[in-house]
Amino acid sequence: MDKIKRKNRIRALFFFLILACLIAVVRILGLHTYLDQERLRQWIDSFGTAGPIIYILIFSIAPSLFLPGLPITVAGGLAFGPVWGIVYASIGSVLGASIAFLVARYFARNAISELLGERWKKIDEGVTQKGWIYVAITRLIPIFPFNLLNYAFGLTKIPFLTYLLTSWVFMLPGTMAYVVFSSSILDLLKGKVSVSFVVGFILLLLVSAAPLVYRRWKGSKGVLLISTIAMGAAISIISTLSLADTPLQKTGGETLLLLTGQQGEETLPKDWKPLTFQKISRHTKYTLINEDGRLIIRAESRQSASGIYRQFDLDPKVYPLLSWCWKVDRIITKGDETKKEGDDYAARIYVTFKFDPDKASLWERTKFQAIKLIYGEYPPKAAINYIWANRLAKGKAIANAYTDRAQMVAVESGADKVGQWVCEERNLYEDYSMLFGEAPPAISGIAVMTDTDNTGEEATAFYADIMLRSAARPITP
Repeated sequence: MDKIKRKNRIRALFFFLILACLIAVVRILGLHTYLDQERLRQWIDSFGTAGPIIYILIFSIAPSLFLPGLPITVAGGLAFGPVWGIVYASIGSVLGASIAFLVARYFARNAISELLGERWKKIDEGVTQKGWIYVAITRLIPIFPFNLLNYAFGLTKIPFLTYLLTSWVFMLPGTMAYVVFSSSILDLLKGKVSVSFVVGFILLLLVSAAPLVYRRWKGSKGVLLISTIAMGAAISIISTLSLADTPLQKTGGETLLLLTGQQGEETLPKDWKPLTFQKISRHTKYTLINEDGRLIIRAESRQSASGIYRQFDLDPKVYPLLSWCWKVDRIITKGDETKKEGDDYAARIYVTFKFDPDKASLWERTKFQAIKLIYGEYPPKAAINYIWANRLAKGKAIANAYTDRAQMVAVESGADKVGQWVCEERNLYEDYSMLFGEAPPAISGIAVMTDTDNTGEEATAFYADIMLRSAARPITP
């Protein structure tokens, strides 16, 4: 036991030493600017269902080949994030444990018995005396190497279903700990300490404490069982709470604030990402400012075009009401909503709606699949642009000059209210139904954008109090 304890301590110290050195190298070389978790996951998503399937297959055969499972588990957190990383890693590890078990029991019993020697007899004695409890203990506490255990249990008399369920339940806490922690590594390399890192670190400490609990209570079967289950439950609960760190902030259960007091990448609000376009090199500058406790996005455009985007997946029947306040310092004098060369606005907020291939026509699926092959993900099905119009009369709506999948709605128009804060509210469900003639799909994101690239002008705009709210009465399509 003392050797195992020393070995675990050295392994943990070595791991964190390498991690600290890696962070220092990345920061010194300036490589942190290229570490983007969202880009990595978009690349993984470009493989469609093949990505998770390949990952699970690799994980399922690794134990039989005596390949270490920890790097694969860490890769799951990096590639798929804390939620799906846990799901895929858990499925893969259980499949791997099951395959080795079945190989030892039905196909290579003599060979495995000779390979393990006397070690499997100790495991056989433990199973005989304690049954599934022994499986639970050895899964939660690293008494024996994981890959050897899978084969060794196949030589015992424990029923396969009991082995399968017990292994899954008691391997899950360790899987959660490593996946949640590893999902924060890219942010950590960029110098950001996320909630996932803190929670993952706590989970790793709990997993590391499991052997101490075992040594303290191994003399009592009942207490050991209770403490083992309690340890696993604590890890699972803390991990679940960490996964509840959603990117939307609720105020009272029916309102979702899209601007929070935390700052995210560069000068942007937390969870907002830059939105740039090909062949447009000059980008609008966006800055999060605080005026007497009010959070405001300032957009400065100088013959430039880009936006910032908040991505999510929301049901417009649940959150149909979008409200915001905005202010502009001028309108675009050469702006013309009907022409491409005039498609510039001092201020616009636009909402994108998710493309659902299951509800699309054959032509739409073909077209959108072609775009996905190029860019790695489906584009939005449609978008509504709420604009501070230059010439279009207030209340009017027309198709965008570039595509009819985007509709332009003039919420304000002209220079009458230039320099004033104006607050708006729109019903997304009703607007989409009116503009596109069908019920809206899921809301996939909201963006703000000030652009002057087509006209070569300049403009400054301010956006505040952006939020989504539920309706007084539920919407029924």
